[in-house]
Amino acid sequence: MKYSRIILFSVGLYLLLVALSTIATKIVGFDEMTQSTSLAFTYYVLGFVTPLIVYCYLGYKQTVGPYKQAFLVSAVYWFIDLSVGALLYILLEISMDPLIYLIPAFLHVVAVLLGTLLGIQLRRKRVERK
Repeated sequence: MKYSRIILFSVGLYLLLVALSTIATKIVGFDEMTQSTSLAFTYYVLGFVTPLIVYCYLGYKQTVGPYKQAFLVSAVYWFIDLSVGALLYILLEISMDPLIYLIPAFLHVVAVLLGTLLGIQLRRKRVERK
């Protein structure tokens, strides 16, 4: 297991989610962002499906300790996410409510478990076909 790969996937996942949420905010409009329940739902769907795909790929490619690698990627991702949130709070005084992280954290844990399992199952099916 390469730690550079873990950091690469964590940073990539974080930047991908930032880009997708920025695109969703641009589509809806910044003024409607705080009042739109459909945008909040879209954020939750993006925050579940994107990591699910990433962890499915990791589970598919990683033959030794796929759950360990997935949890390490998740831990580094959440370290980055919480660090950026803390920096925004310190530098720009943007509020950081801990409850805001509760639902995405739960969805992320489900994505780690389900995505890794799906990746392992896809790898097994591919090996059985040969």
